[in-house]
Amino acid sequence: MKKLKILISIFLLLLIVAACDSPEKNGVVELDGPILESIDADGNLEFNGAAINTSSQPVRSVYVVIVLKDKSGNVIEANSVSLFEEDMNALLYPSERSFFRLSVASNPNRVFSREVEIYYEDPGEAPPPS
Repeated sequence: MKKLKILISIFLLLLIVAACDSPEKNGVVELDGPILESIDADGNLEFNGAAINTSSQPVRSVYVVIVLKDKSGNVIEANSVSLFEEDMNALLYPSERSFFRLSVASNPNRVFSREVEIYYEDPGEAPPPS
C-alpha cells in the first residue's frame, strides 16, 4: 500500500510539472521553481512552492491561488494562501523569497490540470482593513 502511494505521488508530481507553464516574466512576484504536489496523510492534495519578488520595490498582501480543473475545463476547486498569514501588512522585499503550502480536498483522480496565479498589492496603495 505504501509503495502504491509513493508511485501515485511521483506520478502526480510529474503530471503537475508537465501541466504548469513557465511563470510569466512581466509579473513582479513570480514562482521560484516548480510547485511540488503530494498527498497528505488525510488524502488531500498538497502543493509546496516558493514565490520571489523580482522587482526593485517591496510588495504586500501576496496570495498564491491554485485552480484545479477537470478534463472538460470545469473548475473543481480553487484555493488560496497568503504568504504572510500572521501579518497582512508585511512586505516581500526585492529578491526576497517566501515559501507556501496549500492543501485542497479534491479527489486527485478528477484533477486534469492546474493553474497558479499570484496576486499582490503595491505598498503605495491603501493598506487592507485590519
